[in-house]
Amino acid sequence: MEPEVVEQPQAPKLEPELPNGMEKVQVRELERRSKLNVEELNRIEDEDVLDKMLDRTTDFEERRLIRNAMRELRQRKRDQREKERDQRLQEMRSQATAGRAGHATETTTTQSTQSADGSARSTVTKTERLVQSSDGTKTSRTTTMESSFVKRSDDGNSTFVQTKSSYSSSSKKTGSIFDREDESVSRQSSLAALERRQAEKKKELMKAQSLPKTSASQARKAMMEKLQKEGGSSPNPAVARTAVQRSSSFGVPNANSIKQMLLDWCRAKTRGYEHVDIQNFSSSWSDGMAFCALVHNFFPEAFDYSQLTPQNRRHNFEVAFSSAEKHADCPQLLDVEDMVRMREPDWKCVYTYIQEFYRCLVQKGLVKTKKS
Repeated sequence: MEPEVVEQPQAPKLEPELPNGMEKVQVRELERRSKLNVEELNRIEDEDVLDKMLDRTTDFEERRLIRNAMRELRQRKRDQREKERDQRLQEMRSQATAGRAGHATETTTTQSTQSADGSARSTVTKTERLVQSSDGTKTSRTTTMESSFVKRSDDGNSTFVQTKSSYSSSSKKTGSIFDREDESVSRQSSLAALERRQAEKKKELMKAQSLPKTSASQARKAMMEKLQKEGGSSPNPAVARTAVQRSSSFGVPNANSIKQMLLDWCRAKTRGYEHVDIQNFSSSWSDGMAFCALVHNFFPEAFDYSQLTPQNRRHNFEVAFSSAEKHADCPQLLDVEDMVRMREPDWKCVYTYIQEFYRCLVQKGLVKTKKS
């Protein structure tokens, strides 16, 4: 008879305790997330892949790791481009040094013309530099043309335009006089073409300078006709002339003056705020403190400005944009992620947002204008 095999009872397997009653699915999810480490992210060389990973994940730690990897990848690419550029510059310097042996001559000629009334003056300077190798087998010629045009208008303002163009040519020593004559003819034709382009630019500039005078005279004439229609013909010509002169003194501001006026307004409203020094519409707004100071000046109860720091840029942008939208009905035209990603924001975007914020304040009656 075969002996009976008695099965020993096996001890039950103890399941590891899960913290806070977590399910197995959550544990596996945590194990999967822990596999995403810095080394794997640094091995990814495609920024689009990191961008897609950032869109898919919702975990804060993973998003932080992916953003760090994207910044390091961009820095590596920038370093690589700078290294390649330095190598190319070094090669170009070495080639220029190798072919610079010999002697060089340089000639400069200046031609200046002035209009009959003395309001416009143009100057053309031509510089020719000839470098010949020591053995005489190779010559290099560089010609630089500089032209400047100054025009003074009737109101005393002056317009200054300067252009610069250069071209170079190198040739071996030729044994025939006919070859040298052909080279001189081609060089003269290229110089003539360059001078012709300069003359065309000068003509276009003079034409552009004459346009504002015509439009201004037409505007004055239209203003005079409008005043006569509204108030009738005045028996005293001095009164009509005075009214027309007062209206013509108030010109329509151009884009640059509006931009400067808005910049001065922002500087005045944020004067006295810590960590704020508005000098432009780009770098002065990079840490978000200027946005917060501008919003806090009109809505001091919205948030505590003393708790803000320039280092916490993301928080500053979120506080400023959300408070402006809540209290001033100003739409969030700027994206917080874009503002954090850029070291210096685009001045056009910041300028557009400040214009919209100013318009919302005017609608709410918090800013007084000449019309209101």
